Amino acid sequence: MKTAQEEGSAPFVHPTAVVEDGARVGDFTKIWYFSHVAPGAVIGENCSLGQNTYVERNAIVGNACRLGNSVSIFSHVELEDFVFCAPYMVFTHISFPRAAINRHAVFRKTLVKTGTTLGANSTVVPDVTCGVGTFLAAGATLTKSSKDWSMMVGTPARQVGWVSAFGEKIDLPLSGHGEWRCKHTDDLYVLNGSELARHPGPKDILKYEPGQRLIRMEVR
Repeated sequence: MKTAQEEGSAPFVHPTAVVEDGARVGDFTKIWYFSHVAPGAVIGENCSLGQNTYVERNAIVGNACRLGNSVSIFSHVELEDFVFCAPYMVFTHISFPRAAINRHAVFRKTLVKTGTTLGANSTVVPDVTCGVGTFLAAGATLTKSSKDWSMMVGTPARQVGWVSAFGEKIDLPLSGHGEWRCKHTDDLYVLNGSELARHPGPKDILKYEPGQRLIRMEVR
């Protein structure tokens, strides 16, 4: 078996994985054991698809995404860049499925914006938008769209705080006015009412640079 490095910039597909004709897979992406990418699926650069992952037709996985073991990205689900799906998290197709009814024609889009984390065993229902940098806790169920940088916990998920792009709790209330600066990235977060805006530091860790191997920021 050749390593990803030996393949250069070409995507690496493990021999047990299946990438069907008509699927698009970007450079530097790694697709691991027993995974399946269907025709018409789109996967960006520098992604990692763990064991037993599945990407369906009409699904989009952006650049630099990481899919944990046994995650399925179904039709009409779109992940933007730098999305992390922890092992066994679930996207659902339909709000009220029945085995006797075919609802393929009425699938609704689910959009997961840049920098979002979806925790292990969490669930995201259809027709919602995960705001930029959303952090959905392990085991939580997202039943409505989330705000940018929100920390969501519980079933149904509710906002309990804010999380930075680096992955730390932001010391600001759910509403009001204030500022918080990340000591790792120098990002500035500004709270205005119930909305939080991020102003990136000198090097934006969520700005994707196409066409080159991604070096992720390390925590020391």
